[in-house]
Amino acid sequence: MEIDANLNPGAVNGLFPVARSAAGAKPVSQSDSFASSTALETALKNTADTRPEAVARGLDLINSGNYPSAIAVKKLSGFLASQLQTSPD
Repeated sequence: MEIDANLNPGAVNGLFPVARSAAGAKPVSQSDSFASSTALETALKNTADTRPEAVARGLDLINSGNYPSAIAVKKLSGFLASQLQTSPD
């Protein structure tokens, strides 16, 4: 059995091929970066700080009287108890 230990399958005579850019692709300029940044900042400024539907759902959960559920409280208390460490005295 013969094992080929050639770890560079793309190399020819120990030289790696030169990476070519995609046809028609233009390099990204600094002005492109600023334009993208400006667009992102504008979109962020136009985004609401809160989502009314999420706030309404949260209020409904709190007012339901069963939030968090007894199962969730039991799981959380079990997790917190398992994380307690006694201090060496």
